[in-house]
Formats: sequence, C-alpha cells, structure tokens
Amino acid sequence: MRAVMLRVPESWFEERARRGLDRFDEIWEGMLHMVPGPSFEHQTIGHELDVFLSPILSARGIEVRYEMEVHRPGSKGEDYRIPDMVFFRSDRPEIITRRGLEGAPLAVLEIRSPDDETYEKFDFWTALGVAEVIVIDPDKRTAEVYRLAGKQLLATSADEQGRVHAATIDARFSTVAGEKPRLRVQCAGEAREI
Repeated sequence: MRAVMLRVPESWFEERARRGLDRFDEIWEGMLHMVPGPSFEHQTIGHELDVFLSPILSARGIEVRYEMEVHRPGSKGEDYRIPDMVFFRSDRPEIITRRGLEGAPLAVLEIRSPDDETYEKFDFWTALGVAEVIVIDPDKRTAEVYRLAGKQLLATSADEQGRVHAATIDARFSTVAGEKPRLRVQCAGEAREI
C-alpha cells in the first residue's frame, strides 16, 4: 500500500528511529520514502553475493557494502538512496562520510522486492554518475546490468553464453535453468550459484 503524509510530526521520526524502523528509509529530494525490510530470500541472495564478491573485489581495491546510504553531494542528508549493495574504490576516501557515501560509487546492486522503486532510482544514479546498476530478480534468478551512457543508464546485452557483464567489478551474471532457477555469478575465475 502506498501512502502520502503531507506533514509528519517530529515525534513520529523520533519514534521510528528509537524502534529501528527507519533503517531502510530513504530521502528523495527531501521526501521520505519508507521502504519495508527485505524478505528472507532477498537477504539470502544479498548475503551470498556479499560473501562471494567481497574478498575477490577487496583484493582489487574495490570495497563492498551492504545497505549503505548513498548521498547526493551537498544535499545535507536530504537526498539519498540505500541500494542493497554498493561497490566503490578504496582509494576514494573523500566520498566516505559518517552517513555512508557522498558521491558516486562504481556500481550499485538492487535485489527487487514487490512494489519496490528500483527503476525509479535510475535518475538519481545517473545524476551522481554511477557507472553501472545491477538489478537482480530474486524469483527468476535473473540479472540485468545497466551501464551509464551519457545521461542515461542503458541495458547491456547478454553474451553468447547468456551472461551479462558488470564491467566495473568484472563480474558476469547468468541464470541456471531448472525447477528452481539459480543465479550464477562469475568473478576472477571463480563462480557461485545462488
């Protein structure tokens, strides 16, 4: 269910924070977006991706963070999104703040949820200059990779083996068919099926 509240009492925000209910909230140009927590399956996929990719990418100087705020520079906490995973270079300490990142990471990854706003966030990622957005469908175990081209994110095509390539992290994603499909991730000569 979607809801719009024109004015929210300050005590309401304090109560949400006290109870930890604001953990996934986002602020879009000053407007609060209350996002429900991820499902068990969503968390499982995210965890498996993090466990697999973090050590490989860390060895290349790329950091991976799960559910970290990404702020528009200069927005003073009034314009940020929280993707499921953020990939950024460890040699860019200037974008790391107390709140998360302020500026463009290399790439972000979103795991779809019912009625989520994954694609509505694309304008934000484009404005920041995020090079790639990876979108995972948890039910079908499919992946889409969108690459920044000028002022828009464009879908990449799969190769002859059905893999889409996230060039920023040099990882390939494909679907292994079956009664219960699996997401196959390949990076640095290693592979994991989730």
